Amino acid sequence: MSSLLSFNHISKNKYDEILIIAHGLFGSKTNWMSTAKFLSENLHLEIVVVDLRNHGSSFWSDYHDYFCIAEDLIKLTESFSKSVNLLGHSMGGKAAMVASISRPEVFKKLVVVDISPVNYAGSGFVNYIELLHELNLNEINSRKEADTNLQKKIVDRNIRSFLLQNLYLDENKNYNWKINLESLKKNIENIKLFPKTQNSFKGKTLFIKGKNSNYIQEKHLPIISNFFPNYSLREIANSGHWPHTEQQDLFRKELLTFFM
Repeated sequence: MSSLLSFNHISKNKYDEILIIAHGLFGSKTNWMSTAKFLSENLHLEIVVVDLRNHGSSFWSDYHDYFCIAEDLIKLTESFSKSVNLLGHSMGGKAAMVASISRPEVFKKLVVVDISPVNYAGSGFVNYIELLHELNLNEINSRKEADTNLQKKIVDRNIRSFLLQNLYLDENKNYNWKINLESLKKNIENIKLFPKTQNSFKGKTLFIKGKNSNYIQEKHLPIISNFFPNYSLREIANSGHWPHTEQQDLFRKELLTFFM
C-alpha cells in the first residue's frame, strides 16, 4: 500500500539511505525545507520531508494518535527500497519514536528534537488548539486581523506567526485552516501522552534539546534510555523548543556530526 502522506523528495544525488523528516504540531513540511536542502547537499542521504496527517497537504482523519501517525510513517518507508533514518520534532518526534519502537527493523538511525517519550500533563502549545478553534473565520478579512484577534491570548508574535501560517484563502475567498482543528481538538489527550509499549529501538539515536526548553528533563533520561539504549543527548545553547530555527547553524552541525 502506498503512503497517503504528502511529501517532498529532496535529493541532490542518489544515495542508498533516506532521511524522513516529520514536523511538529501546527507545522508542515515547508518549515523544514531549508534544513532538508542543506542536509541533501552535505550528507550522503536522500531527504524526504512530510506533512503528517491533519496537517499541510496530507489527508484529514478523525484519528490522531501516535500509533496511527507512526503507521503513516512506516507505510511511507514502503515507497522507498532503501535504508531509512527518521528525524522528528515535538509531535513528529513522538511519532518517529513510536515508529522506530514499533518496527525497529525498518529504521537505521533516529533523531528526536526537543521532546521525550513521556506524557505531558499540559502544554501551552497544545492549548493553542482551543484558541485557534475559537477564532471565528467568518469575521476575518485578513491574516493581520486574525493576528490582532490572537494578540491578547498569545503574546509571542513569532508563535502567532507560526500558527497563522496554517491560515489560507480558499477559492471562494474565505479563510480556512490547513490543519484539521476539529480532529486535533478531539484528540488533545492523545497528543499529550506517549503510548504504552514494551518494545525498544537499539539503533543509534540522538536527542537534541533546546537549552531553554523543558520538554526534555533530567527525570526523563532513564525512560529515554529504556526505550533507546543507544542514545546520546546534545543540548543547543540559547534555544527553546525550536532549536532548528532558533540556532540553525548549531542544530545543523549536530546533525552533520551524527550522520557522517
